[in-house]
Amino acid sequence: MTFGSDAVKAGWKWPLILLHLLLWAALALQAYRTAGAYKFASCWQIIPIYFPPLSMLLWAIALSSFLVVLVAIFHPSVCRHASFRVACHGMILTAGLLVCNYSAYAAAGQVSCL
Repeated sequence: MTFGSDAVKAGWKWPLILLHLLLWAALALQAYRTAGAYKFASCWQIIPIYFPPLSMLLWAIALSSFLVVLVAIFHPSVCRHASFRVACHGMILTAGLLVCNYSAYAAAGQVSCL
């Protein structure tokens, strides 16, 4: 049984992940609607190229999140730790960026960004 702030934390674990999923779904829909030449939805991939630390951070988040979720498949006890939920958010972030990219590509095709 949980009391106090622990009860509040326990109640927000999965709804927060669902909210994060819905946020990325809305961003993907917006990317689909606003895609075009020289638009942010179609050209955001240039930003990590110009800022290598951001690119390394995104790769680190993607790789570490994938590894934690992969370990959780074989060791279900990992799912009880906060690091698993953080890894879920990292996977949602990575998948959300990819889905936004593909939805903009589906809407406008290959566009010029430079």
